[in-house]
Amino acid sequence: MYEGLSRGETMPIARHLSLITLDGVKDLIARKVDFTCRYELVGGTGDGKPLYQCIYVVGDEELILVAAKVQKHGPKVRHFAVWPGLVNHHTNYGDGRPVSIDLDIRNAPEGDGGSDGDLG
Repeated sequence: MYEGLSRGETMPIARHLSLITLDGVKDLIARKVDFTCRYELVGGTGDGKPLYQCIYVVGDEELILVAAKVQKHGPKVRHFAVWPGLVNHHTNYGDGRPVSIDLDIRNAPEGDGGSDGDLG
């Protein structure tokens, strides 16, 4: 069900997501493009704190937030811890709606997601 990416990151292979960087999100905001965003639980840190990835939805297209710098094996999905990462990201680059998140890492997909060192 999951295909391994660099450094143990996983992403469902049944979904086709486009990529977006923070600069791309800033561009959406500057152009006043309507979008929504959601945070998907992807696993936990070594100390059991949940990690999330951010999905932006523009029209019918889903875009996963990736780091601007491309790594050796391709784009790196940005992961967020709840505080301050996810809260700050949503405050600055969210869709204006209150955010609702799942804090229980037992509900995460197979694998722990691991810390990727980019806790936005």
